[in-house]
Amino acid sequence: MTILLIVLHIIVCLVLVLVILLQAGRGQGMGGTSLGFGGSVQTLFGTKAGDFLTKATSVSAIVFLITCISLDIIEARKARSIIQAPGEKAVSKEDIAKIKEALEKLKLEAAQQKTQNPAAAPATTAVSSAAAPTTTQAPPAAAPIATPETSKPQAK
Repeated sequence: MTILLIVLHIIVCLVLVLVILLQAGRGQGMGGTSLGFGGSVQTLFGTKAGDFLTKATSVSAIVFLITCISLDIIEARKARSIIQAPGEKAVSKEDIAKIKEALEKLKLEAAQQKTQNPAAAPATTAVSSAAAPTTTQAPPAAAPIATPETSKPQAK
């Protein structure tokens, strides 16, 4: 499916470029003498070529945008991680459940240790309160020092 969409996208890109270049613009496009036709696009494709090329441009632009968005959606659904190595498998829901279960066990063990050894609990709070920064008052601001430039009277 992806390969078919990529092939369609490339074909639409080429058609879009060709149709845009064949249109007569301010400089008469590439349909003039540069392609060796000796005249305008209307003489090569008939008098209704301008209308056809305008519609072909619109259709190919719409198909181009649809293929771009489709390819982007397909690539986004692959859900590859940038960090993950190509051979590694992605983290599954079972792995996440096992991690949560292990965390719950650790929490239960920590709670059991606190209930079995209550003397250890105050020590940890004492350490944490000792490690906490204490607030001290800043010394009062010193008076500004007079320098020769600040002590001179200013001339008006």
